[in-house]
Amino acid sequence: MRGARAFGVLLGNEWVKARKRIAFWIALGFFAFFTFMGHSFSFFQDSGNFRLPEVWSDVFAADAQIVLIFASLTLLLLTTTEFGWRTARQNVIDGLSKSQWFWGKSLVLPIVGGAFFGLYILIPVVLASARTDFAAVDGALVPPTVLAALGGLVLAFLSVGGFGFFLSLAIRRTGAALGVWFLWIGPIEFGMIHPLARRFLPDHAGWVEYLPWSNTFPLLDFRNYDDGAYERSVAALEAAGRTPPVQVDPTSHLLMAAVWAVLFMGAAFFWFRRRDL
Repeated sequence: MRGARAFGVLLGNEWVKARKRIAFWIALGFFAFFTFMGHSFSFFQDSGNFRLPEVWSDVFAADAQIVLIFASLTLLLLTTTEFGWRTARQNVIDGLSKSQWFWGKSLVLPIVGGAFFGLYILIPVVLASARTDFAAVDGALVPPTVLAALGGLVLAFLSVGGFGFFLSLAIRRTGAALGVWFLWIGPIEFGMIHPLARRFLPDHAGWVEYLPWSNTFPLLDFRNYDDGAYERSVAALEAAGRTPPVQVDPTSHLLMAAVWAVLFMGAAFFWFRRRDL
């Protein structure tokens, strides 16, 4: 029971810290605006398809990395300032152990993820609900495949967000940590590792698809979880004269995301334990 109370106190403390940061609300506000604008065209112009349950294909889409970017950058901002303002050191002086501080700070992941994922899902669902004739819906409004897609989204965030959390504890400077995070997901992973692997190891380059950022792409596409959504997508693309994508089994990518999350959080813990505040 003491553990449960301590968890609740730590979670409450991190939520208080987050909601008092103007950067948190600015990032959340911008994300809400971009999300609404991204779905507004379908809402106003394509009301025939923008309804429940068809809308889940738009919610969990292959280009959903935007939510991972916003959430991960906000996580970095909330964590690195603990060192710039010396609040991490003061918390330990006031009685927390380094382990307690670390696991308390790790609760920023569910706080930030919950806030951004909530908006990411709620905005299109509310818009689609206004276009839905619930009496005519055949089947579940929230099919089981939605839960699978949500699990993929969470694991994707824990992997790349865990990488950001590791950088924030290792570098401890906001600008530098943000710079390294962006360098990895762009120039390093896609600009260097991908082309080098395909050039020098053309027959053995499949492993690059399991790098932290590359691994998130199959996890965010609803068509990889729902056969019906994939078939509708194939029919629409073929009718438009375009080549449909290959449906990917996300199982191995889900496992790899869990591995990356554990590796990054474990590295962050051991690195933090060995360094002075």
